[in-house]
Amino acid sequence: MKFKIFARNEVIGETLLENGDPPMGVAFGALIPNENYFKYQEYFCKHDFEKISDLELAVVSESGLNLNPIGEVGIEDYSKEMGEFSAQVNALGIEGEVYNQLFPHHVAAYEAQFK
Repeated sequence: MKFKIFARNEVIGETLLENGDPPMGVAFGALIPNENYFKYQEYFCKHDFEKISDLELAVVSESGLNLNPIGEVGIEDYSKEMGEFSAQVNALGIEGEVYNQLFPHHVAAYEAQFK
């Protein structure tokens, strides 16, 4: 499932949130940017938390469900250090019921560790 990433109600990219930590309510994955992302990329590369906070980042599922993280949505961009585009989206504090609904594969992988 793809998730849209919003900044100031403008789509700046997508992610699959292909990784996760179910007990912590965390999902993360590679950012697939669109042209709008590059207006803000410098904020993420410089870790300018004040400007990033003003962007009101949000992650929304294909069905329109806003993940409403209790923590926050963040983007880590290491493109300058890597010499090529490299950014990750982090959604922290996703409510348990929503997490189980959207990421059953993360939950199954986590539970399989204990069998």
